[in-house]
Amino acid sequence: MGKNIIADHAKWPRLEDAIFKISGECKKAIAKKGKDKIINSTLGTLIDDDGNIIAFDSVYDTLKNMDKKDIASYGAIEGDKEFLDLVIEKCFGAYKPKGFIKSVATAGGSGAVRHTIWTLSGVGDYVICPNWYWPAYATMCEEYNREFLNYEFLNENFEFNLKEFTKALDFSLEKKDRVVCVFNSPANNPTGFSIEDSMWDKILKIIKDRAVDGKYITILLDVAYIEFAGDGSQKKFFQKFGDLPENIITTVAYSMSKSYTAYGLRSGACIIVSSNEEIANQVFDSMKHSNRAIWSNITHAGMNILVDLEKDEKKKKSYEKELEFYRIMLEKRAKAFTKNSKKVGLVTLPYFGGFFISIPCKNSKKIAEKLKEKDMYIVANKEGLRFAVCAVSEKKCKISPKIIKEVIDEINN
Repeated sequence: MGKNIIADHAKWPRLEDAIFKISGECKKAIAKKGKDKIINSTLGTLIDDDGNIIAFDSVYDTLKNMDKKDIASYGAIEGDKEFLDLVIEKCFGAYKPKGFIKSVATAGGSGAVRHTIWTLSGVGDYVICPNWYWPAYATMCEEYNREFLNYEFLNENFEFNLKEFTKALDFSLEKKDRVVCVFNSPANNPTGFSIEDSMWDKILKIIKDRAVDGKYITILLDVAYIEFAGDGSQKKFFQKFGDLPENIITTVAYSMSKSYTAYGLRSGACIIVSSNEEIANQVFDSMKHSNRAIWSNITHAGMNILVDLEKDEKKKKSYEKELEFYRIMLEKRAKAFTKNSKKVGLVTLPYFGGFFISIPCKNSKKIAEKLKEKDMYIVANKEGLRFAVCAVSEKKCKISPKIIKEVIDEINN
């Protein structure tokens, strides 16, 4: 009798998250053999060469010195005004798009993705996304009964696959009046790929051509890794999202998790860009309502950290210095991996920045299992393997391609 207590829409099979599962196995292997013997390419967090999580001094000194009343108190439902204003400036830098811009505080970038899917699509509407993607997108679509539709990310020349994107968009708009287009760029998770500015022009032309009366297109830009994708000029593409037709709306999922090493603080924002002020306000009001319904308000400490680091020039310089140091560290690791991949003939997808590099291959799960025997722990997905340069030292990044190539050849040849 009690077995039917869960509502039908809330019934899901008991599944263990594949990434956290392999990470747990890796921790056991490290405890048994020692961290020097193991290549841990699992979780997407910045790890130093000794295997310890990196937490910026500038961020956590700010937290430690924060008045406890500012940590303990509630923030505003939509987020504190100072935070909301500054997060827009921080995200766009010198490249703020023209139009009406609002922001809503969210529980990390994940909350911004959730708000976009919930607010700007309906039951049965399509959320379209490349086939190399962060798995939580699919989970959210399941949760809210949206159709999650994938298309081939890159063409034979390893460029964004405009043809397949167009097919997915046309199919969605043929079936429904609303569609959400997810773009995790720059520094895509799990590939490190970034869509070039000239390609954005083509993508936006296709979207504008299809934004006819009665059709509503949302562009969701998930920029969680943007601060690790270049020296600042990677933000130029934001300007392209100004002055779009009013039935096209852009949302930006901004996260403090990566750029502030604040994964557990769950702080971020959904930034809304529209050519119509009333529409921007309506979306803001809807997302504020969602905030109240889901988490009431966002962690005050996280918002305070961003405000303190942006307003205090000395702290800001300290933070920027740390960010640049670790961005270069990541760049060196990625160069070591890609250079040695070419040497041994390991095919990787183009990497422009971010925490991961991907290796397209068949039988990825079998390969990942076999790599455990070589003391390498790596995440497998439908399309291939995800190597976390964020978590592997430069020294180990140099030797990893050869190990991976040998196992791929063993399994697939």
